Amino acid sequence: EVHAPILGLWGVKMVVVSVFLAFTVASIALSTRIEAGLEQQIVLPRDSYLQGYFDNTTEYLRVGPPLYFVVKDYNYSSESRHTNQLCSISQCDSNSLLNEISRASSIPELSYIAKPAASWLDDFLVWTSPEAFGCCRKFVNGTYCPPDDQPPCCSPDEEPCGVNGVCKDCTTCFRHSDLVNNRPSTEQFREKLPWFLNALPSADCAKGGHGAYSTSVDLNGYESGIIQASEFRTFHTPLNKQGDYVNSLRAAREFSSRMSDTLKINIFPYSVFYIFFEQYLDIWRVALINIAVALGAIFIVCLLMTSSLWSSAIILVVLVMIVIDLLGVMAILGIQLNAVSVVNLIMSIGIAVEFCVHIVHAFLVSNIRLFFV
Repeated sequence: EVHAPILGLWGVKMVVVSVFLAFTVASIALSTRIEAGLEQQIVLPRDSYLQGYFDNTTEYLRVGPPLYFVVKDYNYSSESRHTNQLCSISQCDSNSLLNEISRASSIPELSYIAKPAASWLDDFLVWTSPEAFGCCRKFVNGTYCPPDDQPPCCSPDEEPCGVNGVCKDCTTCFRHSDLVNNRPSTEQFREKLPWFLNALPSADCAKGGHGAYSTSVDLNGYESGIIQASEFRTFHTPLNKQGDYVNSLRAAREFSSRMSDTLKINIFPYSVFYIFFEQYLDIWRVALINIAVALGAIFIVCLLMTSSLWSSAIILVVLVMIVIDLLGVMAILGIQLNAVSVVNLIMSIGIAVEFCVHIVHAFLVSNIRLFFV
């Protein structure tokens, strides 16, 4: 009786429609600022001791989570180019995996890679080099001989080490003439790789792989010339916000996909937090699909209930505007897009449709009554 006649004025109608359209357009612009994720502090009580822990971690921690680039089906045979496509020492390809990781670490703000990768392959090739006199050595019978400062070549009670002891006849594994283009042959690689992975680093040979790489190579079935899986370890940059975690995961996958296509080798990234943040790579797509399905179902039901295409279309448009306005409010309040907020968005459609349908139904009924009058 009061505001309905005012809303019936043509000028007031234009103002109302313009205001709501302005809200919708502004909300569309604001919705692009919504970040995917769920900050850990939000899900904790405000007086939880973990609040201070996460705040201190964000403020003071200067190292990110470990990042592993896993290479599948590495062919180490002499006929394959995989070794030069992966390594980063002399005679390796300039666009090899490890060289590209090193280049990516020089732009950490984009790659989220903090440092060059630790490479078991580089260290193994150096370890087998004839110049590394104290590393790859063998007894006269061909078995592995450790460096002079390790048992059985040396014990704490013996001085000097390795001069007149059991290792006095040890020789280096290879001469330059034994290698093929300064690389071990397929048989040499197959035989010496377990030696390297079991070798303890020491003063005489710091390249022993047991300390750093004992779990970096899957030796199951490697005798066939194929290493089914091996990893090269580096670190992400410090990740302080949920957006950093999502962006670092996306950047690592894009880098691995690019390297896989370039080198024709199956490479994928892994870090301990990926399993929790993978959902946010597709959260927008999932949210939009669910919203579209809900709106489509509502349109069909309204069309069947009202038998009016025009009324059903109006209900659909109003619901779309409500969802867009909610997204704009989420951006203003700093609410992130996650499973919880997506569920609430879908629920809001179900709540909003009730009021819209009642108003449209009353409008339709009033028109019918006026027609009969």
